[in-house]
Amino acid sequence: MRNTVMVAYIDTEGGPTPPAIGQISGTPTIKAFVPNRKSARNEKSVVAYEQAREVKDLMRFATSSMPNYVESVSGAAELSKLGAKANEWGLPRVLVFSDKTGATSSTLKAISAEYRRRVLIGELRAQRNRETVERLRVSSFPTLLCLPANSDEPTHRFEGKEATYHRLNSFFGKCALRKPVLRKPIAKDEV
Repeated sequence: MRNTVMVAYIDTEGGPTPPAIGQISGTPTIKAFVPNRKSARNEKSVVAYEQAREVKDLMRFATSSMPNYVESVSGAAELSKLGAKANEWGLPRVLVFSDKTGATSSTLKAISAEYRRRVLIGELRAQRNRETVERLRVSSFPTLLCLPANSDEPTHRFEGKEATYHRLNSFFGKCALRKPVLRKPIAKDEV
């Protein structure tokens, strides 16, 4: 889970516990700090881990607690909505084409949290989006396309490579805005 989950250790005997952690009644204590989806300032909710201390259980907890800012796109109408949202907020989009079924990968979830409010991410399953796959000439999976706000022409492509965290991070760094958009821009006709 390298690069997808940050792990920190706090020595509770070395001084006062930071207020953000809350009350600790015994050690070892495991808590997750999960970004609140509705918070523009990326505030965190604290979630206590109270399950078995086995690796598979800890991994399941970590991945299920991860925020997911990837929007599932199942057809032209949802793709159009994603484009309208991007234009409204002045954000570029990254379209992630996959031939796999199931949940969004942990790596893509981690990237979506890292680039939140700097780029919109839409995940398109090939079997549900055949028309878009053909129109954008996607021939291998995964393929990622970067589209600037107010444009449907890709400026960057990622294809034919294993989608590791570092490769995806590099790709998203080319597409995303430098600073997050915290407020909807004022439209020219509203000024």
